[in-house]
Amino acid sequence: MKILVTYFGAFPGVPVNPTELVAQNLQRRYKHRSYGEQIQCVIRELPVSFARSSQQLIQILDEENPDIIISLGVAVGRSRISIEHVAINYDEARIPDNDGDQRRHQHIRSEGDTAYFARLPVPSLIARMQELSLPVEVSYSAGTYVCNHVMYELLHHYAHTPDIYAGFIHIPALTDISSQEFSASAETGGVEGTIPTLEESTVVDTLDVIVSELVQHRETTL
Repeated sequence: MKILVTYFGAFPGVPVNPTELVAQNLQRRYKHRSYGEQIQCVIRELPVSFARSSQQLIQILDEENPDIIISLGVAVGRSRISIEHVAINYDEARIPDNDGDQRRHQHIRSEGDTAYFARLPVPSLIARMQELSLPVEVSYSAGTYVCNHVMYELLHHYAHTPDIYAGFIHIPALTDISSQEFSASAETGGVEGTIPTLEESTVVDTLDVIVSELVQHRETTL
């Protein structure tokens, strides 16, 4: 089984993107476990670009042919790890992407569905996280910036492939990384105002549990 985790680099308001560090540490854990060739965790960076993220995402999916895909994004201003439940067919940005593209009132795909739900067992995942008292919540808005764009493209790509698990998870700012230069904005999935943080180890531990739950769920249901 192959698990693909994507992450983003820096963008306006986020000078250091914590998703890269978290993805690297998550992959490191899988490399040090005695899974043999049964479970492989691959991480890949996506550009903070509306146009290029779509192109590179599809290329990565075709190259890696994963069974489970988790795309990570940072939502500055949120206090918990958010499992996104839905992606909407809409780009709206108050800040430009890293290519200078500031999309306004634009559909991601003119022929695509209005929205796609995550290809993950979200209700059971949330219930399990609550049982374990982990800092996880369900979110019904991934914003209207590149995070939502990538989630929508991911789910559109697998719209007719029922055996693939695919979804998007937002993490908060990390305590280990200075948040002084971070800014929160609604279109990037955040919550404007005070910037809460979580410890890096807490985020990695929690994502480790989420991925393990997905692996077990997929093995027992397919």
